[in-house]
Amino acid sequence: MRTLSGSARGYSAPLKSLLQRSATLCTMTADHWETLAQVYGDEVYSEALYRMSRLDMPAAEAKDCLFAVIEHQKALCAALGRNVSLLTAMCDYFMQVKPVLREPILVEVRLLQQKEESAYKDELTGLYNRRYFNEEIPKEMERFRRFGHGFALLMLDLDHFKAFNDTHGHSAGDQALRDTAAVLGDSARLYDRVVRYGGEEFAVILPQSGDAEAFIVAERIRTAMQLHHVRYAGQDLGGLTVSTGLASFPKDGLDVTSLVQHADMALYKAKEQRNCVRAYHDSQRNYPRYFLSDPLPLALETGKAGWHEASAQDISFGGMLCESRGELPRGETIRLELSDESRGVHLPLEAEIRRVQDLGDNVYRLGLSFRIESLEDQRKLLTLLEGRVKSQQIRRMGPCSLEARA
Repeated sequence: MRTLSGSARGYSAPLKSLLQRSATLCTMTADHWETLAQVYGDEVYSEALYRMSRLDMPAAEAKDCLFAVIEHQKALCAALGRNVSLLTAMCDYFMQVKPVLREPILVEVRLLQQKEESAYKDELTGLYNRRYFNEEIPKEMERFRRFGHGFALLMLDLDHFKAFNDTHGHSAGDQALRDTAAVLGDSARLYDRVVRYGGEEFAVILPQSGDAEAFIVAERIRTAMQLHHVRYAGQDLGGLTVSTGLASFPKDGLDVTSLVQHADMALYKAKEQRNCVRAYHDSQRNYPRYFLSDPLPLALETGKAGWHEASAQDISFGGMLCESRGELPRGETIRLELSDESRGVHLPLEAEIRRVQDLGDNVYRLGLSFRIESLEDQRKLLTLLEGRVKSQQIRRMGPCSLEARA
């Protein structure tokens, strides 16, 4: 199960309202839905189907079901001689035509929302919980792949909270956690999502933000926490400070595990000093690297040797490992283009050959170094790699490392 607003949280208010009302409409045609999908992406189909049926399907399957329901709606209207809402047609379709729902019940959407949202809220603080966090981070990553909107993650930990609990008791500690939640909510932006990650640790998801914007929010939170005093049972118990680690997607991690890990690493650095903010920093500027399930064909262009056929074995924002027919000199600057016609991706690059390894039979392994720094170019690379990634395990390597793959 997921929240009612789920993947549409990034949508505009008018679209959310339309998705909410579509269940009772009789005028939404397939053309209307296709127009919405052109603007907002195919996940509109998944969201619309989920809102009306609570069936969670991939976009392509949801689109097929929704269009089939629309045709079924037309047939019902003609047979009955009156308007039939999309929701009514959907209920009949999934019970009689494509039996998926066995025992549906009627419930007011407001009550359903309240029950669903309670599953994603922390009981003590009223913030979103870890379950929500685990579902929302992948959705933010998908928004980047579709729309190019990066985001940042803050991991926050209360300083000396155990000592506060030992001194004032656990009830006072609970009040401190509630106060912290209130300060975070007041200090974050309206569209940021504040999460109680566990214990005295919190997280803030900052959509469409880079390091600079996230650092400003983190500093605002840190200052507000420093000035705040916890009051419990009529007593002023003083203040608690917070240490914060910051990481950004996609720069600091290409999957949930690596992004959270690097935000945690930044948090550990902050805890060494306490009451401060630290952004993740890799002194070697290594990038997470994708290993490809099948080699990606390439053409390498050099000024002296012309074109060479090659195939990429793995790739990152800072370089790639590829195999080439024919030797190319180390230190040579070359041109190449990463492309996928079916997805409309064309990413021209200029790279330097950093390492050359002779594999025999006129085949050479090349370590290429380049920089894909703009969010738009990073989005293009991730779009091109969809379905080509060998596994979700991402190792960190230098931009032209030739170490053997696991």
